[in-house]
Amino acid sequence: MPRTSVPKCRPRRPPERTAFPQAGPRRSSVRPFFFPPLAVHLQLTRGERVAVLVYGGLAAALWPSPLLGLVHAESSAVVAAATFFVTGFLALGAYAAGRRPPEVLRRSLVLAALPLALLTISLAWRANCGYPQGLALYLLFVTPSVALAVALTWALSGRPGSYPRTAFVGIGLVLAVVPVLLGPGLHPQLYSYNPVWGGFLGPLYDEELAIRPGLFAHRALVLLWAAWLVALGTWRRERRGARAGAVLGGAIGVAYLCAPALGIVTTYTTIERRLPARAELGPFVLHYDPSALPAHDVRAAGETLRYRHAVFTGILGVAPAEPVHVYLYPDPGSRAALTGARYTSVSPVWLRRPQMHLLQHEATPDNLAHELAHVFAREFGAPVLRASPAVGLVEGLAVALEPPSGLPAPAEQVAASRSLAPADAGRLSDGPAAAVAAAMSPLGFWTGRGAVSYTTAGAFVGWLLDRYGAAPLRRAYRTGDLAAAYGRPAEVLAGDWARDIARLAVGEDALALAAWRFAQPSLLERRCPHHVPRERRLVRRAGRALAEGDVEEARRLYGAALRHAPNYLPAVLGRASASLGAGAPAGAVAARLADVAADTADAGLLTLLGDARRMDGDDAGARRAYAGASAALPPFAHEARAALRARSGLPTESIRHMHTADPHTAALALEEIAGASPAAWSVAAARWAEAGEPERALAAVRRLPPAGDAGGAALRLSFAAHHARLAGRPADAARDAAGAAAAWRAAGAAATALRMEDRAAEARWVGSGL
Repeated sequence: MPRTSVPKCRPRRPPERTAFPQAGPRRSSVRPFFFPPLAVHLQLTRGERVAVLVYGGLAAALWPSPLLGLVHAESSAVVAAATFFVTGFLALGAYAAGRRPPEVLRRSLVLAALPLALLTISLAWRANCGYPQGLALYLLFVTPSVALAVALTWALSGRPGSYPRTAFVGIGLVLAVVPVLLGPGLHPQLYSYNPVWGGFLGPLYDEELAIRPGLFAHRALVLLWAAWLVALGTWRRERRGARAGAVLGGAIGVAYLCAPALGIVTTYTTIERRLPARAELGPFVLHYDPSALPAHDVRAAGETLRYRHAVFTGILGVAPAEPVHVYLYPDPGSRAALTGARYTSVSPVWLRRPQMHLLQHEATPDNLAHELAHVFAREFGAPVLRASPAVGLVEGLAVALEPPSGLPAPAEQVAASRSLAPADAGRLSDGPAAAVAAAMSPLGFWTGRGAVSYTTAGAFVGWLLDRYGAAPLRRAYRTGDLAAAYGRPAEVLAGDWARDIARLAVGEDALALAAWRFAQPSLLERRCPHHVPRERRLVRRAGRALAEGDVEEARRLYGAALRHAPNYLPAVLGRASASLGAGAPAGAVAARLADVAADTADAGLLTLLGDARRMDGDDAGARRAYAGASAALPPFAHEARAALRARSGLPTESIRHMHTADPHTAALALEEIAGASPAAWSVAAARWAEAGEPERALAAVRRLPPAGDAGGAALRLSFAAHHARLAGRPADAARDAAGAAAAWRAAGAAATALRMEDRAAEARWVGSGL
């Protein structure tokens, strides 16, 4: 049989694969990608060119903002959200062209470096003091978001008849919103970690961000999800990778079970494990650390809360239906680690449990009243949110219900703003009515200067309460609609209030306070919004060392801060005080303080210089320093000025014991010399107070000789009232506070007198047993 020749089949040479071919026939020329640190050669597809334009436009839009126009947490969150969705659309096109996830991820990460490069360019015109931390946050936010987008689109695509784009956008939007509802929406925390945009780390007003271990755990969890989704997409296409997917799924499940331990969420159990003591005081439950907070402070805080509860019930006509849980944290670090709020007191009104979160040293009558006002307002807030849509009403009500602080009232400060330069008055430069209108919207309130927004809203809401009562305010609070509640347009109400403000007399105290407070820049005006300089961190550590009695460690840390910033005033003062207490030569300390005082007329610095000169035997120099300190105090600092006058009459040995690290040891030594120098009882009282012994502090105050002026007598009575309250003697506290009020009024300190009258009223209420 003849053989039939069969032509040999030559294998066709496969076309050269280009990285990321585009769907159409035209391709861009190969050129080096322009981000130098990643010097790779990319052939940009049409979609990638669009992505470059999107990223470039995004960075340019962020540049003008002082907060967003630099590399830090807020800009990283915005960029992470953008890169998630842009990467997802690019990845879907790449998978349709036959690409695999590793290559798509590499190219997407290179593209995501473009916003980083453009935001880094802003260093040319705007300081970014925290750039290393911002860079770390950028990588931590953006990289997992890009990886998740690459993995999610791989899992959604690859099967005919599916709608991966629609599914990707829908899932992405759910992932961007739902974690916020499940985190701060259900748990007592002020942070939220998000798989799409990274998350927010704490309250807006916290200067120092809370970088918690939970952030790293959460971003690692996002990468686990990405790996699992890649395994799922591979199994859908090729029916392999099931074992790896099962292992990754198990790891994800374990991570969610351990989320509180990892710090991804904070539960009530987690907080109460850190604050194990519990005190049930009427309508309040206090949680605190018994090793850090003495029992008398717990009792005093409970009495203040119960008194304010009764006062607010009478003013507002409502009361919380459930017990209010008050969490008192020993220091900012512990609160930041648990809730994400370092320096901001908060009352998350949207949670089911009424609650307040404060530092224990913030448990003063005005702070407790402010947060308690938020808790009361839950009862007539909008549904679900339990607050008002008008932010100015939320914070304005809390400010309006604060007790007298000893400073000019909010209305007086607003009236004083008419005498300030526009640059110093913030939004009040346009008039009180315009300022209060701006404070009603969330954007207007939070982008303005904090002191201006809070004070303006507080003065306006206080005026509404005084003139119209609580009923229309409750209706307006629920809806944010002033016109419907009061039957008059909001502009008319604000105008009437502004005319009443204009009729107020403005004193020297109010003018000085308004000039200082209203000139403080907002977060958006600050040079480096979230940067805490090294010298400030070192001084904080030194303060903790002093509190623990380790003077040498404190001096070392103060010295390190001064080497970094030689004239940083808190470090100068801290090291000088610690040195005087440790017995260092007073002359050398005085010489150093005098050098700094030549350029800085600071009251605290000049006071310490006076102490050092007294200890060096230079009484004339000490008197000059104390006089300079008194002149440097603002007009409203009546108590500080009275304390300076008393200080100048103290014996030298008392001055030295003022700076001794151990207050108990110092107080005992002062009592030994008080027989010959009765004025030493004042310092002994202060040191007993620091040692946490209010009974002995009160006994020392009682042994002081009569004061030679009205201010001194008022200061002594104020101090006695405070410690009588802590010692559990409400009748004595009421008597001394009333006497202090009369003495302060005689000394010309009307605002301080109002504060003491309020303390007297509280002590009388406590003594009545109500």
